[in-house]
Amino acid sequence: MKVDYIIVGQGIAGSMVAHFLLQQHKKIIVIDEFSPNSASNIAVGVVNPVTGRRMAKSWMVDELLPFAKSTYRQLEQSLQISFFFEEEICKLFSSDEDVAIWNKKKDWAEYKGYLGDLVEFTNKNIKAPFGGGNILGGCRMDVPLFISAYRKYLLQNNYLLNEKLDIDQLLLSENITYKNIIADKIIFCDGYHAHTNPFFNFIPFSLAKGEYLVIHSESLKIEKILNKNIYIIPKGDDIYTVGSTFIWDDLEEKVTETGRTEILDKLKRMTSCPYTVIDEKAGIRPTIDDRRPVIGPHQTYSNVYIFNGLGTKGVSLAPYFAHHLVAHLNNHTELLNEVSVKRFVI
Repeated sequence: MKVDYIIVGQGIAGSMVAHFLLQQHKKIIVIDEFSPNSASNIAVGVVNPVTGRRMAKSWMVDELLPFAKSTYRQLEQSLQISFFFEEEICKLFSSDEDVAIWNKKKDWAEYKGYLGDLVEFTNKNIKAPFGGGNILGGCRMDVPLFISAYRKYLLQNNYLLNEKLDIDQLLLSENITYKNIIADKIIFCDGYHAHTNPFFNFIPFSLAKGEYLVIHSESLKIEKILNKNIYIIPKGDDIYTVGSTFIWDDLEEKVTETGRTEILDKLKRMTSCPYTVIDEKAGIRPTIDDRRPVIGPHQTYSNVYIFNGLGTKGVSLAPYFAHHLVAHLNNHTELLNEVSVKRFVI
């Protein structure tokens, strides 16, 4: 089989690269063994354009967010499913200082369209003595649903090889050879497995486990996503996703007692209503200390590429930078210095 590209990994990164390459009528094969605990398959999928105690705009959000929304809307139409939802996020304030920061930044031109009205909660189950503020432009993606639907599409069109890449059978020369597949280039979108990838083991990945809980509560009764250190995400039928954590010293793909306790403690600071934990999820995120993606070719093997390091912001980062990579591959446009793999090459 002769293809233009082998893509290793079918998380949100690999799926977006596949999408844009197929739009350019390239021949591809995606190599991926399904894992229910991959970062994409357990992602809570919230895109928050304004984050942290200082309520700072996310990096490049003015460019990333419109592109992501447009891309996902197109994919919803082509896949004939609904997985992307534009939703306000209500940030619960912790102090009068938070309120002051919000009121100050709300009038700044660069925050127009992101910081909305202040909120006073009438729902007595919400612990918000300082009130809150509506963050505009936020969204939520059902990442596992998208990954499943796109995987089905790839399988139906013979674009997917359902197995784990056996790197010992990967031969590099002028072309890439893997078993009976010959490709011009290979792109590694292999998530946290990149830290063991012999081609890119010089990249300083900091792996972080993310954990979240699913609860049932008949009395919580919220319709907006709430944020205060963690998210409470309404999913309908009195079901809520609550999380997530950063665990650096335990990379087993299961929820830890430490993580579970952290989430429940933070939940108690946000609500007093009773609930039942009905499920829990954990997965490993491929993060980098500078919180930027890593994109580009290997310094020696010019036909070996990486697209990784999306961390917690894969939903917003993946469409824009997958398109950025494909433009580089097809049109030889320069990669942004902030995301180029060259920043780690000595």
